[in-house]
Amino acid sequence: MSREPNVAPDDRAWTADTGDWLVLGLISLFCLITAIYPVVRAFYHFEVNYKEGWMMYDAMAVAHHLPLYGTKYGWTLVDYPALSFYIMSFLSRFFHDYLLTGRLVQLVSFGVCSLFIGLIIRKLTGRLAPAIFGSVFCVGLFCAGATRYIGVDDPQMLAEVFFLSGLLLYLSKRPTFGRIAVIAFLFVVGGNIKHNLVDLPLAVFIDLWLISRRKALQFLLCAAVLITCSILGTIKIAGPFFIQNMLSFRHYSLLGAFLDFLYYYSVILLPFVAALIWAVKAQRDTSNRVISIFFFTSLFAGIFFSGGTGISINVYFSNFFAISIVMGMLLYSAWRVPSPFAKYKFLGRRAVPLILSAFLVLALILSGCSNVWGRIAELPEEQRQFDAEVSFLKAQPGPAICESLLRCFYAGKPYVYDPYHFTRLVSLNLLDSGGLVAEIKTFHYGAIQLRGPLHSLERPNERFPDAVLDAIDQYYSLSAEYPDCAIYVPRTSSKNQTYGEARFDPVQSNYPPE
Repeated sequence: MSREPNVAPDDRAWTADTGDWLVLGLISLFCLITAIYPVVRAFYHFEVNYKEGWMMYDAMAVAHHLPLYGTKYGWTLVDYPALSFYIMSFLSRFFHDYLLTGRLVQLVSFGVCSLFIGLIIRKLTGRLAPAIFGSVFCVGLFCAGATRYIGVDDPQMLAEVFFLSGLLLYLSKRPTFGRIAVIAFLFVVGGNIKHNLVDLPLAVFIDLWLISRRKALQFLLCAAVLITCSILGTIKIAGPFFIQNMLSFRHYSLLGAFLDFLYYYSVILLPFVAALIWAVKAQRDTSNRVISIFFFTSLFAGIFFSGGTGISINVYFSNFFAISIVMGMLLYSAWRVPSPFAKYKFLGRRAVPLILSAFLVLALILSGCSNVWGRIAELPEEQRQFDAEVSFLKAQPGPAICESLLRCFYAGKPYVYDPYHFTRLVSLNLLDSGGLVAEIKTFHYGAIQLRGPLHSLERPNERFPDAVLDAIDQYYSLSAEYPDCAIYVPRTSSKNQTYGEARFDPVQSNYPPE
């Protein structure tokens, strides 16, 4: 099978004039502006995403040579593969800041992913303009539609670098056994950073199966060997309960998956529908077929995984990348001579990229970040508030429980409780909340931080079992309240309080912050 660019004979007349480049320049400028706020925000150290404190504590566990998967079901749990934590732990030696390290890695990874989108389009079309449009559309799509996930300490973008590089390699030349082995290796490395990104490996396998079943089986064999070796290596290095932690069950709602899909895609409806139509038509084109398959595998995988508890828009990131590739392919089709869009007068040569990009403006407005400079001006005040909350927590004696793990991290508190995973395991009857309730009753914790006052929290709560919230309400009183942070302290007088010591317990990954 040839992997040459899908260039038709009449494409020699394909040229981009000054007006075309001005339109692309305008769109590029808008998309780059959408990236300013999340990039600037990354250099502040207040919490942007709940996962950030969890990532930092687990990276520190690696630095302290503690097993990530040392217990099957504990008060803390790691349900991500180990590689990203080892990478962050190593890089933090140079930056001396776990949060900044994670955020910079994510920003650089996102930039590389956007570049790969352009390279993939360039490989498929042989043209620069569609490649540029696909890359900048990708930047705008993520920075406008998923603002709270850009510039945060999260490993998914780093994993996507390896998956997209595997796709680019697959498109570059004929899939020989050696090339298939390298592609499988890249996918497995990515899977060791984020384990549920199955869409691209599945798309490549399906495309290979349609080309040659022998090559598809070669890919499957290489992947199986590499996955087995990585699992055994992780168990050896990071702890014996790796598989159990990865397979820990989540509550699932099919209705929730459907509603999330409608919510996230309503603001990018036109680009999504356009990509869907292109993907349906491209199934018979061998040069573009793998992109079509990738669009559908990433879409269905995103919808499937979004039904789990604690899942957010990031499950659709692979589909966002697929849509960005298709946007470049659509521009290539629109600017071909003759253009398949010629019969639609309103879809003029320069109207196509403008119409497709218009929905990014809507996404930016709905994200609340349309006033980029105004949002940047608010960042110092957000930092001051966060610092005040951390200072209050730090002033309280003994260990603390934090719904926002990042606040406990900067307050110098040990890692004793993982709100989301603990509550999930309790709801599945895999853990008992009695031990934590008993510690609350004996005032073991000098402070307990919630995202709001007890009376405002929904029940059942995703971060705290009802019994724990009831114990807090009975034995602790609200001492400090901020817009998205409430801190409770023991009701007893200071002379009668007996706070627990910060325990060093390798089994629960409980260690003193640096």
